Amino acid sequence: MISQDKIDEWIREVEERPSSAELIIRYIANRLSELSKRDEELVAQNIELISGKKVEEYESRITSLEYQLELLKRQLGGEVVLPAEALTQPAIMDRVNVLLYNPLGQVLKLELEPDEIGTVRQIARLVGDIASGGTQPAVLATTSQEELLFIFDSGRTVRHPATQLPAIDVEELDWGQATLEEPRVREELATIQPIARMPLSQLCIQASRRGYVKKINTSSFASHVEDDYIGKGVLLPADKPCALAFANPSDLFVMVSQEGYIFSMPAASLPTAIQEVIQLAITDHIVSVFVVSQQPSIIFITASGKAVNRDAGWIEPARSFKSMGQAILSKSRRKAGVRIVGAAPVEPDDWMVFLHLDGSVSICKVSGLQAAGRLPDEAVGSQIVSFSTFQLPEGKA
Repeated sequence: MISQDKIDEWIREVEERPSSAELIIRYIANRLSELSKRDEELVAQNIELISGKKVEEYESRITSLEYQLELLKRQLGGEVVLPAEALTQPAIMDRVNVLLYNPLGQVLKLELEPDEIGTVRQIARLVGDIASGGTQPAVLATTSQEELLFIFDSGRTVRHPATQLPAIDVEELDWGQATLEEPRVREELATIQPIARMPLSQLCIQASRRGYVKKINTSSFASHVEDDYIGKGVLLPADKPCALAFANPSDLFVMVSQEGYIFSMPAASLPTAIQEVIQLAITDHIVSVFVVSQQPSIIFITASGKAVNRDAGWIEPARSFKSMGQAILSKSRRKAGVRIVGAAPVEPDDWMVFLHLDGSVSICKVSGLQAAGRLPDEAVGSQIVSFSTFQLPEGKA
């Protein structure tokens, strides 16, 4: 505030030293401008409070924070219990959940006890036409603690705790037993993304099958998840969402294409608007998206079951967008029809689950794959359609 004493002081100053009048008037003008701006802000805030918009904003932020806290509690295996919930919080046994799903929104869930996963074996078989309606299925391994984000190619999303999906306790599976998260008209289920670790990361990176990416702060992305719409993340009509990756700025973001090309770049350097970062052939598309932080190696799996292992340091970050990518397959192997089903950062004690073209679902340990360079005979079915990696709970490896 400008007091009367301050005004009298300025008047005396001008009377004694007229040359200072310009400086004093400029100061008064700037101060009046600041006060006017602050007055407009207060009026706007009062209008928001009267209309209820501010209250709605605070309620939305509180809801988002509560949701992220719940994700953290689940990710930590229920170890974080608020005092008011100490007597009511149910214990969730951490099991390995294997999900088979397809673009029609059909989902089959198998539950495996950690103690049962000590051998290389076939765990189930999907009978009948595994590509229901001509759609390609995929497999995802996760835990009972996870929150799953169903991402449709329209940008719409649906959230489900892993425990909410019913498990099927049989070895012979068919799509008629599946839980259905039905797509809307002209929609397909693009992917199912585990998001329990979202609050532990600063960035969310959205990637498309044609090699377009954008990054967004996790706090902003969480609000989109709350709204059940994260956007398509594509620019081309023929493109579709591929996957999300949660990262911190220093992490290395990696995409791998079916024809064996790799794009990588520190997460901090990725664009904030949708942009093409790798030039793919018209016959190629992205099959895997992940972040490398502490994992020592990356494993690439071909459709025939071959495993190519590379140290994480082998990956060469791109210096610019729209690069041709780093090649994992030679030109001759590519011409011979060798294709990459997917890739993932791994540790030797990790496990992998495979969905084969004949419908068989098998598991094996990463260290065995790295040593043999291919799936062991006990786990080999027909060609591989999809795979996923997972870790056993501590003490069960």
